[in-house]
Amino acid sequence: MDKSVFRKETLARRKATYSAATDAVIIETFLESDLYKNAEWIMAYVSFGTEINTHDFIKKALADGKHIVAPICNIEDHTVTLSEIINFPGDLEEGHYGILEVREDCLRIIDPKQLDLVLVPGCAFTKAGHRMGFGGGYYDRFLETISDDCITAALIREDFIFEKIPMEAHDKSVDYMITEKCLSCCPIQED
Repeated sequence: MDKSVFRKETLARRKATYSAATDAVIIETFLESDLYKNAEWIMAYVSFGTEINTHDFIKKALADGKHIVAPICNIEDHTVTLSEIINFPGDLEEGHYGILEVREDCLRIIDPKQLDLVLVPGCAFTKAGHRMGFGGGYYDRFLETISDDCITAALIREDFIFEKIPMEAHDKSVDYMITEKCLSCCPIQED
């Protein structure tokens, strides 16, 4: 299975089947979970395109007193820098790839080891939590820098969980997935 073809076809299907209502159910399930309730420092991607919409989640988490951290993509070396968000969307501006990123005058850099929970975006996942990203390798590199006890979770529509996806040795998996059919957070079982 060719990874680039699979990614292109999956992204096209995601665009054709996008549902804001499904996103809202996934976010509500996450907000009701112990994963959310027990986390103090949460890294959340700022959604773009067909990703699960995280904008309302970020606003809610800030109102709940959570520390929300957003990624900043460094296109030169495909790494990620982290900055705490205090005001959403006021701290952000359009950055690389058209994704909202923290403005330079609002940077509050934090160490990845400070995170309790990372919401990991992905194009597709397997039932075992294996992830195929969007092709830049940013998150695969970043996930190597978090602490061993930091939890990783994916917000993903059920239709984009596959039995098998094209993967490479460097592709990182997630600990949990939250879907519209999952009434609670679903721990991932090993293959």
